[in-house]
Amino acid sequence: MKNKQHLISNRAFWAIFACFSFFYIRGLFTLIYGTDATIYASLSAEMMETKNWLQIFHKGNDYLDKPPLHFWLSAGSFSLFGVSSFAYKLPSFLFTLLGTYSTFRLGKLLYNTQVGKISSLLFYSSFAVILINQDVRTDTILVGIVVFSLWQLITYVQTSKWLNLILGFIGIGMAMLVKGPIGLMVPVLSLGIHFLVKKEWHNIFKWQWLVGILISILVISPMLWGLYHQFDLQPNKEFNLASGMEGKGTSGLKFYFWDQSFGRITGSNKEWKNDSSLFFFVHTFLWSFLPWSILGVFGLFKKIKESVLNRNKHEFYTLGAIVIPYLAMSKSQFQLPHYIYVFFPMWFILAGWYVYKLTETSTWYIVLRWIHVLLNFTFISVSVLVLTLFFPTKSIFMWLPIFTGMIGMTYLYKNYKGKIQLIYTTLLGFAIVMFVFSFHFLPQAVSFDGPYQAAVKSKEFRVNQLFSNNAQSLSFDIYADVNVTYKNVYQLQDYTNNGNYIFVNESQIADVLKTYEEKAVYEFNHHAATNLKLSFLLESSRSNTLEKFYLVEI
Repeated sequence: MKNKQHLISNRAFWAIFACFSFFYIRGLFTLIYGTDATIYASLSAEMMETKNWLQIFHKGNDYLDKPPLHFWLSAGSFSLFGVSSFAYKLPSFLFTLLGTYSTFRLGKLLYNTQVGKISSLLFYSSFAVILINQDVRTDTILVGIVVFSLWQLITYVQTSKWLNLILGFIGIGMAMLVKGPIGLMVPVLSLGIHFLVKKEWHNIFKWQWLVGILISILVISPMLWGLYHQFDLQPNKEFNLASGMEGKGTSGLKFYFWDQSFGRITGSNKEWKNDSSLFFFVHTFLWSFLPWSILGVFGLFKKIKESVLNRNKHEFYTLGAIVIPYLAMSKSQFQLPHYIYVFFPMWFILAGWYVYKLTETSTWYIVLRWIHVLLNFTFISVSVLVLTLFFPTKSIFMWLPIFTGMIGMTYLYKNYKGKIQLIYTTLLGFAIVMFVFSFHFLPQAVSFDGPYQAAVKSKEFRVNQLFSNNAQSLSFDIYADVNVTYKNVYQLQDYTNNGNYIFVNESQIADVLKTYEEKAVYEFNHHAATNLKLSFLLESSRSNTLEKFYLVEI
């Protein structure tokens, strides 16, 4: 019992938290990369300049894809700190901190302080959460808000305090403002399944829920006003949307409440289909939940088994938030890895509960111990592979943490036993590979961003105007000092003045050189950091995978 009570001390908790915080802080300064993140950053910068907060446009086109909270926060951060990676990612990191604290408080509320500590550390040290703070999309904020809402609403159920009800439904409103109805569905399923299984009919029919619904409607009302005026009031308006959709008479409200979320699941929205399999989220979970994937699987099945055998002794908030959303998303016609992150905090609570309950003499503990020994060996091997084969370096700064970590791991294996050894060695092994990932691998990978290189090069000249006809090269738009105008190659006859440049890709350079008398041509290698295949990672074959971008003075 003593081992259970003191598995994670306060000193150990804060030391581990500080260690992994270095990776998050480093990520704040990594380039904005990937199609989604660069679109969101570019849109946020445009919103900051135009002050058009309710009707959203991107490069002059109506934007109808994601709700506006992420853009509002990024635009506000740009206003304070200037347009930069740090300013774009900072709001998402702050919501990750909120999510970590909320996971601790909810784990403590449902079980005890130790489960809360373990769960929040598992959450904060997981690959999924670290990754979505590097490649920042709307899900980073969503995850933190949803677990905050659940903490507040479950606290309200247990205490009947109005403040918790108000905060919980403000959270739901904000979650809907950042990703749509999924921000409502996960809390509803979590509480609803628990109430139904436990037959808590009095909790289902509380009149106070109506007040909460009104609070959430009030929170999302600015967005609804904007959608209605931008789209629904203009039934004859033709759209060429920045999100890729084209059409006429699109209802912004219908898109928000149905097409964006449920349309993907049912297949009624023909725009979103990627033929992913029923088991897509199985392997997604296994890599994204690292290094705690096996704990997550064991914790889920143990919870299901024990809950079936004795439902009166168990809460169903966690299972309600995980199982039905997971099954629904697995049936979706359009699947991306980050879709399931919204209920990961609840899954980490189950993993933390499983660790707390685990008996060190059980067969399952022995199995876990050897699996995690293999994982630690893999983490160190991958780190060495990156530093020797993928992006070779002799820097002592990169190699010293690996050797120090290996010494520390040897000490832990020798001097600690049981669950403390299991958790601490895994944290150290994963910290090693995350150090290499955050400080070397990812910075090296994103350095092959051709549009960013061109933006940096443009700062060396006296530039009057910058043009591009490739709207997907938005890191050029974000990092250039001069606003980028998007025009077709053949629309620039009136702009052939000193200091005017056009940015084009490999397929367009021939037309530019044929149409204009170029004054200077600069070439940049490019490879998308979101599409890292072995042929690119291997230094020997990398040159064959690179695309070309060009900055041409016309």
